[in-house]
Amino acid sequence: MRETKKVVMAGHLCLDIIPDLSPLKSASEGGTLLEPGRLLRIGPAVMALGGAVANTGIAMAKLGIPTELMGKVGEDGIGKTILEILADLPLPHLDSTRGMLVQAGEVSSYTLVLNPPQVDRCFLHCSGANDTFSPEDLHLDKMEGAALLHFGYPTLMHAMYTQPERLAERLAAIQEQGVRVSMDVTMPDPQGPEGSVDWRRWFSHVLPYVDIFLPSLEETLFMLRRSQFEEVMRRASRAIPSPGEAVSPAAFMTFAQIDDLAGELLELGVEIAGIKLGDQGIYLKTSDRILRCGTDFSEALTEKWQGRKLLAPCFDVPVAGTTGSGDCTIAGFLAGWLQSWSPEETLRFAVAVGACNVQVPDATSGIPSREEVLRRMTLWHRKPTLLHPEEIGADLV
Repeated sequence: MRETKKVVMAGHLCLDIIPDLSPLKSASEGGTLLEPGRLLRIGPAVMALGGAVANTGIAMAKLGIPTELMGKVGEDGIGKTILEILADLPLPHLDSTRGMLVQAGEVSSYTLVLNPPQVDRCFLHCSGANDTFSPEDLHLDKMEGAALLHFGYPTLMHAMYTQPERLAERLAAIQEQGVRVSMDVTMPDPQGPEGSVDWRRWFSHVLPYVDIFLPSLEETLFMLRRSQFEEVMRRASRAIPSPGEAVSPAAFMTFAQIDDLAGELLELGVEIAGIKLGDQGIYLKTSDRILRCGTDFSEALTEKWQGRKLLAPCFDVPVAGTTGSGDCTIAGFLAGWLQSWSPEETLRFAVAVGACNVQVPDATSGIPSREEVLRRMTLWHRKPTLLHPEEIGADLV
C-alpha cells in the first residue's frame, strides 16, 4: 500500500449502551413493557462506540489509512469509557488522542438502544458535548500534515447546524492549508430543533467549501425536497417486503430524479457527490471541472474523475445487520480516493467495504484489511439492481 497522508476524522461521537432485552416478553403479549413500579429482569449490556468519528474513523484505520480522531467528550464516566475503548483498539494506524477534545463540565454523548422482542428498536439519545462542538474546535494546527478532513453528522451537532456561516469560514481556512474536505450527514429528527433548520440555506453556505459530499438518498431528499421525500417514503411504506427486509426509497424514483438530486449538490458547490442508495448501491456524479481533487492526482487521473456518472450496485452477501454500513461505505470510498484510484475502482471498493460491514451486527468489527477486501471482491457477485442508470447515460461499475 502506498504511503498515505493522514486523515482527520471529526464530528459526532457517542457511546451506545445496548441492554439485552431478550428476557422480556413482547409488549403484544399483554400491555406495555415499561410499567410504573415494576422490576424488569434483563440481560447484560453491551457498550460500543457510535457516531461517524468512531464508525468511519475506525474503518479507515483498519483499511490502513493513517487516521486521527477529533471528537468532543466530557470528563464524566461516559467520556472516560469512550476514551478507554479507543485506547484499547489494536490499530496502529489510529491516533485517538491528539485530536480528541476533553472538556471539563461537559456531559458526554450516549445512546440507549432499546430492542425488545418483536418490537421495532428505538433510541434514547443524549447529544451532550456534540452540541457544543463548534466550528472553532476544528483547530487549524491539528490539520497539519493532513490530506483530508472528513466531518461526520453536523446535522446532529447544534453549534454546527445553527452557525453555517462560521462553519463555512473554518472549512475555507482548512482548505487554504491544502487540506481537502469531505462531509457526511445523518437524517435530522423532524421533531427536534434540527428538523426546522432551513437546510437548503445551510448547504448554500457550507457546501462550496466541501470537496466530497456523501449523503444518503433519504437525507438529501429530506433536506432539499421535503415534499418529494414524504411522497417517496409513503410509497416505500406501502410496499410489503419479505420479513426482515426493507425497500430502498431509490426503487420508487426514476434514475433521472436521482441524477437530478446529485446535480443539485454539485450546483450547491461540491465537486464530487456520492449518494448512498441503501441496498441499491451508491451513485456518483462529479463536476465537469474538478479543481480540488486529490493532492497526488495526476492531470490524467483528474480528467478521469471529471464529468462522471457511475452506479455501483451492492455485492450479494448475507446480511447480519446494517449498523454503520453507510459510514463504512464512506470509509471505503475515501480510502480509494486517497490512494489515487480511478472513480470506478473507488466505487467498487466502497461497496465492498460496505458488504464486509453488513455481515456482522455491529458497525466496524467486520472490516478487514484493504488486501482482504480486495481478495473478497474477486469472490463475490453483484446484486441485481432495480435501477436503470442507462436512462441518463450513467455507467454501471
